[in-house]
Amino acid sequence: MPELARLSAQIEIAAGHVTPYWPLTRFIAANPLQGLEDQPFEHAARTAASLFGARAWPAAEVLKAALADGRIDGAILAEVAARHGQPGAAAPGALDVPGNAQRAAPPSAVNRALIRWLAAFLDEGQAAWPMPGREKGLWRAVRALLPLDAEVPKGTEAAALDADPLRAIAALIADVPEEYRTVLLTRHLTALAGWAGFVKWRAQERVKPAATLADLLALRLFLARQFEEAPAAAPTPAESPAAAIWLEAWEETWRRGLAARLAAKAAAAAPKPEAQLVFCIDVRSEVLRRHLERTGPWETLGFAGFFGAAVAVRPFGEDAAYASCPVLLQPRHVVPEVAAPGAEDAAAARLAGLKRLKGAKGGLRALKESLAGAFGFVEASGAAFGAAMVARTVAPGGFGGAVKRLAERVVPPAPTTPRVALACDDGVTTGLSPAEQVATAEGALRIMGLTTGFAPVVVLCGHGGQAVNNPFVAGLDCGACGGHRGGPNARIMAAILNDAAVRQGLAARGIAIPAATVFLAAEHDTTTDRLAIWDDPRADAATVARLRGDLEAARAKATAERLARLPNSKPGHAVAAAERRAADWAEPRAEWALARNAGFIVADRSFTRGLDLEGRCFLHSYDWRADKEGAALEVILTAPMVVAEWINTQYYFSTVDNAVFGAGSKVTHNVVGGFGVMQGNGSDLMTGLPAQSVMSATGVPYHEPLRLMTVVQAPLARVEAVVAKHRILQTLFGNGWVALLVADPETGRFLRRNRDGSWRDETPAATPEHHLIAA
Repeated sequence: MPELARLSAQIEIAAGHVTPYWPLTRFIAANPLQGLEDQPFEHAARTAASLFGARAWPAAEVLKAALADGRIDGAILAEVAARHGQPGAAAPGALDVPGNAQRAAPPSAVNRALIRWLAAFLDEGQAAWPMPGREKGLWRAVRALLPLDAEVPKGTEAAALDADPLRAIAALIADVPEEYRTVLLTRHLTALAGWAGFVKWRAQERVKPAATLADLLALRLFLARQFEEAPAAAPTPAESPAAAIWLEAWEETWRRGLAARLAAKAAAAAPKPEAQLVFCIDVRSEVLRRHLERTGPWETLGFAGFFGAAVAVRPFGEDAAYASCPVLLQPRHVVPEVAAPGAEDAAAARLAGLKRLKGAKGGLRALKESLAGAFGFVEASGAAFGAAMVARTVAPGGFGGAVKRLAERVVPPAPTTPRVALACDDGVTTGLSPAEQVATAEGALRIMGLTTGFAPVVVLCGHGGQAVNNPFVAGLDCGACGGHRGGPNARIMAAILNDAAVRQGLAARGIAIPAATVFLAAEHDTTTDRLAIWDDPRADAATVARLRGDLEAARAKATAERLARLPNSKPGHAVAAAERRAADWAEPRAEWALARNAGFIVADRSFTRGLDLEGRCFLHSYDWRADKEGAALEVILTAPMVVAEWINTQYYFSTVDNAVFGAGSKVTHNVVGGFGVMQGNGSDLMTGLPAQSVMSATGVPYHEPLRLMTVVQAPLARVEAVVAKHRILQTLFGNGWVALLVADPETGRFLRRNRDGSWRDETPAATPEHHLIAA
C-alpha cells in the first residue's frame, strides 16, 4: 500500500540519525553522528545538541587548560578568531555561558518499560530463562506478552493492533499530521538511541531472533499511548560559539607542529634491514616500532592489521567461523585452523580437553542457575571462590599465571596451522584457490608498498590486547575488525606468501620475492607490548634470535613510555607492571588503547622514521613512486582512513560528552544481555567508550579531542584525482570531519585542502603567507 511504503521511508529517514551499535563481543569503533556526516561538522554538532541533549565541543575549562599549558597557541587562537570575524572569541571569557541548561532528562515510564522488554528479547545468553516466543520477532513476541505486564496500563489493548509492525505504527500515528510524522519517529528513536542503534545493527546483520526498527517503534508508540507520554525534547546544554574557534585553534596548533616536524626531518638512509616487520597502522604500534628501529637493523612498515586477508577464521576445535576482517568488507572465504603436521596426537588431546571443558562449563552453569541446587552450590564452593578472590586481588599476576597453567592442563596446547588451500569437509568448501591466493598476496604487497627490497625475514605482526573483568576488553583488539585479534590473519598471509606457487604467480605479475625470504607471523599484545613470533624452520635462526632480543629491549622502553602516562603507575620494572595491570581484575585502565589519536599518515617510512610521534598517529606505508595510477592510495583513503575517522570521532565524542556519547564510569556499569552495558539497573545502552578510557580524572581528559588530520605523501594531482572520485572523501574533507594535508614529494610543498576544495600552501618555515591555490 502507498501509505505503508511512505511510512517505511519515513522510518528510514528517522533511522539515519541513529548509528548502528555493535555488541561488546564484536566491538567496532563508530562515529556516534555517522548519520550526520553529510552535514558540516558545526551543523551536526547543533543537531546532536537538539537530538540527544549532548555537548559537541570541549568544555570551557578543558579549552582554557589547553591554552594555559601551550597546547593551544595564543597567536594561532587570535588568528583563527580573526579569520572567522570574531576577534573577541579569543578571550577566555568568551567561553563562559551563564545559566547553563539543566541536563537531566525527565523520568520516563515508557523508557523503563521499553528497556525491560528489549533487554529480555535481545538477550544473548546471559539470562537463565530466555523470553518465550522470541522466534516471532520483537513486536509480535512482546505484543503477545504485554497483557501479563502489570506495569503497563491496559496491556491487553496490544492485541487490537495488527501483528505487522508497520500496520501497527500506521494505526498508532493515524492522528498525527503527515508533515510531523518523521520528526515524531526521529524523537522516539533518539530517545533511546543506544538501544535503537543495537536494533539497527541486528537488523542490518539479520541476527536472529529478528528485531527491526519498525518493531521497536511499534512497541514504543504503543507504550507511549498507554502511559500517555509524549517523547520529551532532549535538554540542550548551552555552549559558547567561541568553543568551535578554540577547538580549531587547538587542532591548528597540533597540526602545524606535526607538519613542521615532518618538513624539518632530514632524510637519513636507513641501514639495510636484516628483517622487516609489518605492524598494524594502529597508533599503539608507533611506539614499539620507533623503539625497535633504534635498537638495530630492523625496518618497520604499517598496514591494516588484517593484512589483506578478508576471510572468516574457524578456530581449531570450533564449529563456527567468525569474520576476521574490517566490517567494511564481507569475507568470501573460510579458513580453518587445523593440526600442524606431526602434531596429530597433541591435537587429539586438545580436542578432548575442549570437549571436557565445554561439558564442565555447562554443568556448572546449570548448577548455579538451578532453583534447587544454587544454595548447595554456594555452600560447597564458597570457600574456594573466596580464596580465588583474595588471590586475584592480592597477587593478580601470580593468580593469572596459575589459572593459565591449570587451563593448559585441562586443555593442553597443540600446534595448529591455517589451512589456506581449497578443501572440502562434509560438503563445506574452505580455503582459497591458487588464483585467489596470488591476487590476495599481490593486493596486500602493492598497497603496503612492499614490492621490492625484501629482507631475508619479513614478520607480519597482528595485534590484540588483554584485560580481566572488563566488558570492554574486545575494544583493546582491532578497532575495525569486530573486536578480533590480528594473529590469525598474519598466519594466513604468511602461509600464502611462503607458498612457492604463489611466489611464481607474483613473479609473473612483476613482484619477485627472493627465494631466501621467509615470512613469519606474529602477534603484538598492545597491553604488555609483548610480540610473540610463530617459528618457521625455514627462517634464519640467528636472525630471528637477534630480532627477539631486540624486541625485548624495545618492549621494555615502549612499555616504560606508555606506563608513564597511566594513572597509578608505580616506578619500577615496566614490563612486570604492564603484565600485572593486564591480569588485575580491579584495574580500570589496563592500557590507554587509541586515546590521543589525532593523525593518519600515508607515506614511506623514511618520511617519519626517527620521529617521536607519541603514539598519536596511524602510520600506513605507501610508496608513491610505485603507485603511478593511484590505485593503492585509493584503497588506503577509502578504507583504512575511513576506519581511522570512525575511531577518531568515537574518542572525540566520548571525551567531550561521556555521559551521552561515551559509557560513563565503569564503577556503575551493568552488563546487560551479554551485548552491552547500562548505567545502573536501567538506562540507555551506552555505546561509546567508558570514562576510564578517555579521562585521567573527573573532568580532566587524557584524550585530546581533536579531529583527525590525514597527511599524504604523494603528488597533489594524484590525491585530487582520488578525492574527486569518491563522495565519502569529499564529504569527510569538505564538511570538516577530517583535515587533509598533502606533502608533495615532487615540489617539496605542504598543501592543505580547504573545505571548498581549494588548496593553500602551508609549507612550514617557507611561506609566511597562506595563499590559495585553485582547486
